[in-house]
Amino acid sequence: MKTRSSISSILLIICASACLDRINIDIGTVAFNTIVINGSITNDPGPYQVVIGLAFDIESKESLRNPVTAKRVIISDNTGISEELTETSKGVYVTKADGIQGEVGRVYMLRVELPDGRVYESSADTLLESGRIDSLYAEFTEQKALSNNATQYGFDVKFMPSIVSENGHHLMWKFTGTFQSTTAPGAKTDEPCGEITCSGCNRCNYKPLCSGLRNVSPFPGIERAVFVRIGPCECCDCWYDFFNPQPMLSADQVAQQGKFVTQTAMHIPLEAWTFQYRVRAKVTQFTLSRQAFDFWRAVKDQKTAVNSLFQPVSGKIKSNFVQVNGPPVAVEGLFFAAGVANKAIFIDRSDVRPGVTIPEVGVLFDDSCLKLFPYGTTQKPEFWE
Repeated sequence: MKTRSSISSILLIICASACLDRINIDIGTVAFNTIVINGSITNDPGPYQVVIGLAFDIESKESLRNPVTAKRVIISDNTGISEELTETSKGVYVTKADGIQGEVGRVYMLRVELPDGRVYESSADTLLESGRIDSLYAEFTEQKALSNNATQYGFDVKFMPSIVSENGHHLMWKFTGTFQSTTAPGAKTDEPCGEITCSGCNRCNYKPLCSGLRNVSPFPGIERAVFVRIGPCECCDCWYDFFNPQPMLSADQVAQQGKFVTQTAMHIPLEAWTFQYRVRAKVTQFTLSRQAFDFWRAVKDQKTAVNSLFQPVSGKIKSNFVQVNGPPVAVEGLFFAAGVANKAIFIDRSDVRPGVTIPEVGVLFDDSCLKLFPYGTTQKPEFWE
């Protein structure tokens, strides 16, 4: 059972970057009910996030993440500066927007105190100077599908990284893509009955309330419904994030005069929903300490092994946490400090090679856009132009 529960047993490394970005990577060979703690601090402004949960049995029907509420979660540095984080949802702890900020050269630690007296501390990690992303661009591609020989189009997002210090050659890169899609929740006509939400409204609305449409007919039945608009649609437009499936590391590359060869961050297929408007492609470069780099390399190795028919899953990813008080319970995860550099571009429909037909969305999805793809939000990102 331990072997089965160890493969893809946690989905808690969603905070290994500045602010509240996600990395979404299955990791680890961990025992069932092991406490898992993950977080980071960088030289980018906060807030920073720490996530606490339990490892789980992948054969159980429980939630994929078992959050844990702590008594106190504290980030501190070697100069005496510290901040106690606030729980924003169960198991998720966040610093203040104007709170502690990582500084190059300082050493950072995380302390987690649980209500039953258990206390876990991370080993000290030095925040190293960030390198640079010298260029970031999208290259239009086409290739023949093996199944039907049809031509498949898309974009390869490529970048050229560099370092500023010989001590900063342990790098990890994260890709974050963002796209916008529009749906038609006002076309949906099978919503269940619910509470009366406005004066004169029928109890049965038949459409999502976020559509801004309300049924004001005094008669029952969808056939006699009369819809009026009482507000704007609040779930017609969403923005979605997507990420690289596993860590990208500088393990096998050597910097020549501080520069690395061109890297490919992600292939983005030319698909109707993704390119309904445009795509924002962002690459974040993390300059890691050796201990953080070794952790992520082990994550990548185990992720690769899980997907391989020939390489068995073995070993346990080494955590940088130790338990310093309370009844002993195993701990896994990572808290690390990193210098970061970011670069982003927009890929527009006009970037598609002339003569290539861009797939179009046929019938719009007739429900809230939040149900169309994961990692969606109805709040327009500040960077969206």
